[in-house]
Amino acid sequence: MHHTDKRRISSWLKDLRQKQYIEWIYQPDDPIESTKPAIYYLGLNGIRFLRQLGDYPEAELRKRYKESSRQQDFINRCLLLADCCIHLEARNESGNNVTYAYALEANYIDSDNDYAFLGENEYIHPDLVFTKEAETDDDFIYQTYYLQLFDFTTPRYMVKKRLKDYVEYFDDNEWEQHKGDEELPIVLIACPTLAELIYAKRYIKKQLKEHELQDREDVRIRFATLNQVKRQGVTGLIWEE
Repeated sequence: MHHTDKRRISSWLKDLRQKQYIEWIYQPDDPIESTKPAIYYLGLNGIRFLRQLGDYPEAELRKRYKESSRQQDFINRCLLLADCCIHLEARNESGNNVTYAYALEANYIDSDNDYAFLGENEYIHPDLVFTKEAETDDDFIYQTYYLQLFDFTTPRYMVKKRLKDYVEYFDDNEWEQHKGDEELPIVLIACPTLAELIYAKRYIKKQLKEHELQDREDVRIRFATLNQVKRQGVTGLIWEE
């Protein structure tokens, strides 16, 4: 909330809760649960306020009415994505001539978004799209990344389908149709366990061979575990080619 005073932030959050702009998951009367951080989500008036702005697709706003009944795995996934975005914003403030920008699926399904074509394509829907822009005395770097999260509840058949979809996305030149000769995005796959990571790498290797993409240096897919992403951030030196 971009304020340095925690008491002021707590006051703001309390006011927003009382006015039903946000709700929380928190048990203040439980001696154990009360030690855990509160988790906030949009309340009824918060959804109404966003609808009045006219900046968000109606389909996305309707999803927000289900927030109070979300399962823990969904909540954990959202929190990890939020942490990734906060991590990117923090990197922007580090003063190292590197700039990051990002879009979540709720952003790029908007027809005005730079990555709106992802919301329209039949192949992939990354959990997070972000770009890295870096300038040095000798070079300028601009790179796009697609982040795909798999958690413990993602069934194996869905993992296989999504991995195959990424390979077919590269094979059908979907990126070039929208971004021309801009460098292909790097796909980042985060798996719940090391065993799942090894499985995903083997399956991707098989798919790349079947589509005759195994020798394409511009097709880059990298892997890490969810815990590595949580500990070191999405830009950490954690990704295996």
